[in-house]
Formats: sequence, structure tokens, C-alpha cells
Amino acid sequence: MTDTTQQLALGGQKIVEDLRVLLKDSEEMLRLAANVPGEGVDALRSRLGTHVETLQSTLGDAQRNAQRRYREATVTTERYVRHNPWRSLALAAGTGFLLGVLVAR
Repeated sequence: MTDTTQQLALGGQKIVEDLRVLLKDSEEMLRLAANVPGEGVDALRSRLGTHVETLQSTLGDAQRNAQRRYREATVTTERYVRHNPWRSLALAAGTGFLLGVLVAR
């Protein structure tokens, strides 16, 4: 697994954890809203708001990182193909051949 793949997997896990915390707090707020004084409900809403802001920030950071890595990979791939056209062609042909063999089985 490459570093990029590992970082994407860890980022995905972090987002899932944040969503679970958000869901848990939302359920807690709904359950306690009926019999908790106004201050308690306000505290729960504050916690929920903090989690939403954190989640939005995390998602924004993940999106920016993914876009940046995609651009870097695109530039690197284009540069490699321009500097090694025959090697790139051979690699593409070899990959196509192997996929053809695997699909034919």
C-alpha cells in the first residue's frame, strides 16, 4: 500500500469516527431534550455545533488534500509519459495484455 493510499484510508476512518460522534451526540440530544432544562439542551446543541464545525473542517481538508494529490499525480504521470513515450506505450500494452489474459480465463 502506498503512502497516499494509507493516508486516504486513515482520512476516511477519521471522517467515519467524526460522523459516529456526531450521530451519538445527536441521538443524545434528542433523547434528553424532553426532560432537560434549557441550559442542558443549549450545552448539547453547543457540543453538536462544535462537532459539525470539526466535521466540515475535516471534510474540507480531506477534499483539498485529495485535489492536491490528484493534481500532483496527474502532472507526474504526464511528465513521465512525455519523457518516456516508448516505455509508457510498452507498459500500457503489457498491462492490456495481462488484463486480457485474466479476463479470458
